[in-house]
Amino acid sequence: MTDPLDLFEAEHDVALAALTRLETAALALRRGDNPDVHFAVARDVHLLLTGPVRWHNEKEEAALFPELGEDAPLGPFRDEHQTLWRLEEDLHNALAAGDGQRVARVSLDIVELLRAHIERENQALFPLARERLGPLGLLRVAERLAQYRGTS
Repeated sequence: MTDPLDLFEAEHDVALAALTRLETAALALRRGDNPDVHFAVARDVHLLLTGPVRWHNEKEEAALFPELGEDAPLGPFRDEHQTLWRLEEDLHNALAAGDGQRVARVSLDIVELLRAHIERENQALFPLARERLGPLGLLRVAERLAQYRGTS
């Protein structure tokens, strides 16, 4: 069995690399650099956020969170998912408007939120899940993941 938390952590690594690209583009936009290339990066990362990253978050909520139970401290993670989804919409709108400063601001908000979120999952949530669920619980999470089709 592949540990589902290892899969989530690998997906985090992909997201973190994209966040570095987004941060670089946002800082260049904030400086007033030519927006064309930086908008392209922001659009590319936005596609990752609204595709694979959103699916990742949905999988956590559908496969991992139910196994952890009602007493697990999951509220902040769900709230951050919701905030990220709102920020994704804000980034889409800023890109559509061609507003470089707004793209920069929203992008940096996304970078800050998602980096902190990923760190908390990697450092707190996943160790808690490994301890609480054990091998059998992780197997149930893996089975749920295999069946999950999602909305994204």
